[in-house]
Amino acid sequence: MSMDTNEPFDLAVKGRLALPGASTASTGWMGIQNGRIATISGEPLKAKKILDVGSHLVLPGFVDAHVHCRSCLDEGITATTTAAAAGGTTTLIDMPFDKPDRPVNTSARLRTKISDIAQEAVIDVGLYATFPARGPLDEIAAMNEAGAAGYKVSTIEVDPVRFPRIPDGRFVEAFQEIARTGRPVAAHQENQEIIFSEAERFIADGRTAPIDHALSRPAVAEAEAAGRLLEFAYWTGAHLHMVHGTIPRTFDLINWNRSQGVKASGETCLQYLLLTQDALTKMGGRAKCNPPLRTQEDVDGLWERIVDGRIDIVTSDHSPYPLSRKETANIFDAYAGIPGAETLGALLYSAGVSEGRIGLNRFLELVCSGPADLFGFAHKGRLAPGMDADFVIFDPDATWQVDDARLHYKVGVSPYQGMTVTGQVESTWLRGSCVFENDLVTGAAGGGQFVRPE
Repeated sequence: MSMDTNEPFDLAVKGRLALPGASTASTGWMGIQNGRIATISGEPLKAKKILDVGSHLVLPGFVDAHVHCRSCLDEGITATTTAAAAGGTTTLIDMPFDKPDRPVNTSARLRTKISDIAQEAVIDVGLYATFPARGPLDEIAAMNEAGAAGYKVSTIEVDPVRFPRIPDGRFVEAFQEIARTGRPVAAHQENQEIIFSEAERFIADGRTAPIDHALSRPAVAEAEAAGRLLEFAYWTGAHLHMVHGTIPRTFDLINWNRSQGVKASGETCLQYLLLTQDALTKMGGRAKCNPPLRTQEDVDGLWERIVDGRIDIVTSDHSPYPLSRKETANIFDAYAGIPGAETLGALLYSAGVSEGRIGLNRFLELVCSGPADLFGFAHKGRLAPGMDADFVIFDPDATWQVDDARLHYKVGVSPYQGMTVTGQVESTWLRGSCVFENDLVTGAAGGGQFVRPE
């Protein structure tokens, strides 16, 4: 319930606060002033508005560090940030491979996209930049000055202009430039020669069923590219952030290299923790993503590394497409990518905390403080004085089912359709203002801000 007073705090929140470092949430008060957390107290606070959420959790707003707002022109920044707000995400980092053929590889394009965020975003947004496969690299420093959170690259070609393969020599040269900025360089790690060769062989043999997508992109393709990229990081001093790792060995390589002094971190994605390649047989192209879904043994291995800390963060890799682009007779013709921005926090909480795999604090490291720290968002990811008042009111006991019809994606589909979830976002607050409540996104386009690393 809420009531108005004439006291100095703009808002006081009473509930079970998930505070940094605490293994469990404890009842307390959070005072908010001018969009920032002013105080955390065990004693009642007075404010202009009081929000008493009873036994519900008060969590930091989720930070999704891997989102493709413009991979599908039907979605875009507004639709994606709307969906993210409904899922408790208050900050996301958008990838630079924008359609149509507008990769964010110059400071001018980065500044244009920053302006777009001010007009289109419902929540706060940080931005990846990238660089072309050839030509001068002076824009790397310029994009850092403009506020890039990091640089995204690929070892395999998705599109020759928008999403190119970067040659190895170019990697070494660019990694040296990126090392000077101090920002992470994130890489899609799959060996192109292996994957293209396997795809040709599968198609020639008539093996084009949905499961053949996973079988034609073997784990060795990911592991080889991961090892190669880590060597580049070793010799250049760049901070390599390995995105969407799908196999345990990727994270074993990251952690061994860290023991050798390499600056390296790694993420997996929700789909690789919740789904196996059997989902391709059950739902076809709806479950196609790159890298592909793996085996149950791989899923179990990823959870082991989530538990023991060898995986740094979990992201959605939100990249939605309509079913018309996903359901094809030949799986190799289907677009790769799945929506996940709206379900990241709740589904990870359900599979992790509710099922007893991880504690609350580890959950917060994976989707709140971990990504905020990794990308230098100093005022995000924690409930603490001085931080942005980004928080989620969360019912840890609510049970619900994912329903495509109730999600906020324009594509209208999700690979998690029908999945039973324990734990639900009740409301989402951005800098002290409610942007989602009672199944309704109340935040407006333009309410979100560009976030740059500090």
